[in-house]
Amino acid sequence: MEVYNLFPERALSYVVELQNGKRVRYVNLDNAATTIPFSSALERIASEVSSYGSVHRGAGQKSKVTTDNYEAARKTIADFVGASSENYVIFTKNTTESVNLAATLWKEFNGKVLVSDIEHSSNLLPWLQQEGRENLLQYKTTADGRIDLAEIEKILQANDDIKLLAITGSSNITGYKPDIHAIAELCHRYKAKIFVDACQLLQHKQLDILSDIDPRHIDFVAFSGHKMYAPFGIGVLVGPKEFFDASEPYQIGGGNLPYIRRDLEVLRYSTVQTFDPGTPNAFGVIALAESIQKLQELGVERIAKYEHSLVERAFDGLQSIDGVRLYVQRDALGVVIPFEIDGFHAKLTAEILAQEYGIGTRAGSFCTYELVRKLKGTTVKEDRIIAEEVKQGITKNIPAVVRASFGLSNTLEDVERLVGAVAEITQNGASFYEIRYKEDDTNESYTLR
Repeated sequence: MEVYNLFPERALSYVVELQNGKRVRYVNLDNAATTIPFSSALERIASEVSSYGSVHRGAGQKSKVTTDNYEAARKTIADFVGASSENYVIFTKNTTESVNLAATLWKEFNGKVLVSDIEHSSNLLPWLQQEGRENLLQYKTTADGRIDLAEIEKILQANDDIKLLAITGSSNITGYKPDIHAIAELCHRYKAKIFVDACQLLQHKQLDILSDIDPRHIDFVAFSGHKMYAPFGIGVLVGPKEFFDASEPYQIGGGNLPYIRRDLEVLRYSTVQTFDPGTPNAFGVIALAESIQKLQELGVERIAKYEHSLVERAFDGLQSIDGVRLYVQRDALGVVIPFEIDGFHAKLTAEILAQEYGIGTRAGSFCTYELVRKLKGTTVKEDRIIAEEVKQGITKNIPAVVRASFGLSNTLEDVERLVGAVAEITQNGASFYEIRYKEDDTNESYTLR
């Protein structure tokens, strides 16, 4: 697939200076965190500037143009995830805010929330904050972080007050994609709803919420634009109108209420606008819709095939290097490869890749602490020691891996540079880098001496 005409040339050819003074093209292998926006999305924003006006407020022509484009974008986004006319598409800043919004509203309904142990903290902490430990249940996945439907059913059978199950659509560390429709059918059998954090899923795989008459339908979906080739600052929460209409809005102020009586009774809209307070991020919404249209034009399945070919090549290359440990199986590959080099702290490996090879990866626990503990075999005793160290400001022993995450903007050359760099680092050995990099005494950061 030709990717160079999809993204700004200046982004794809971005040059960085290495520690030896050499200048090279930057390789972005941190796509699971943030992707490069499509050129078409940036061009759409630029084209909207001349007609930009207030949304849902003004009587002027510019206000009408922007409002129409904003609502048309909402329709495009709804269609992309298979939302029906019985769903609201609510805009937020990012997935984290979407989950917080949902958790705040769900707090008002009786029952418990069930989450997996492979969740990103953004799909764990909001539920924990709102429900408390007494109303939050966590189920264990398999040793390699996969969902066991039988385990979920046991919990649902033993707890008849579970109102919601929250699950990732795709792991941000291993790329594992649970069968969310099978999980949804199981939840509905026991009168529970399902909430899917799809921020790592939608740019790689088509999602269909399905009609609510289908027992396999998804009740709630959250995702972000900046992970699917749109700019920062826009998130989405999709869910049933019936639920939101029965809930008080997460935020209130200007724009999301039609009238306040003299006695301070607040009247509300019977539309999605109740959950659209203040001046919205119209550019972000419109750009996200443009990115979605580009994804559909290219074909999500075609994109996934292209990405998978790169990931397989990278996996095979890394697996062939002695001293490299991979934390994902080839038959379960998504678009991310978690790995580490024997004798190297993950953060040191990532720093070397950046400073000496111009390759951007990420290292750490990726806000999924239990999954990293599981993958690395961290014991309960070790976990207690680490926790005590963290309380003292020492974070360098928190379990960590390196993550190389691929996207549509990557090429075979990027794969070859990663594999070649890791092979050279491994061959040099840790002692070679000890005189070049300084480790902080309390945390896991490494800097050039």
